[in-house]
Amino acid sequence: MSSSSSIPNYVQDLKTLYGSEPQSLVDTGVFYEQVEPNTDLGQIALRYYQQVVGSYWSQGWIEGWELLYTRPGGKPGDIINEFTAVNDILDTLLDMLLNPLANDDYETAPLKLAAAFNDPEVVDFRIHKMADNDIMEGRLILGYRTNGETTILSLLSD
Repeated sequence: MSSSSSIPNYVQDLKTLYGSEPQSLVDTGVFYEQVEPNTDLGQIALRYYQQVVGSYWSQGWIEGWELLYTRPGGKPGDIINEFTAVNDILDTLLDMLLNPLANDDYETAPLKLAAAFNDPEVVDFRIHKMADNDIMEGRLILGYRTNGETTILSLLSD
């Protein structure tokens, strides 16, 4: 596994909206990694979850990790509806997803998310729950393409 020095435009667009890496625990961030075929994507997601939580990592965070959704093979991507279907309690997270710059622009993010996660080259798409079993909850979205490009978006709120 290695990070690529050439980041695709769709990842750069996400980083412009959501940031490169979370600057605080309550934040959004985008990660990109080139991974080898047959890599355990669950372990990749867990590693980024630990990175997002950082020094706050504890048993509560371990217990709050859950795979909420995996896109069925061959199904066309629809990240907004897929996210909404598993985002049953936190409208704040949906707002973070659709309006990341808090500027009431609800059109740009869905287009950039679709470019990253709805592309037919995305052959593995997952949404994980991140939570501390207290007041923090979020989502970690992972998309893996046939060429190994793996994009991770984290959203965490209190």
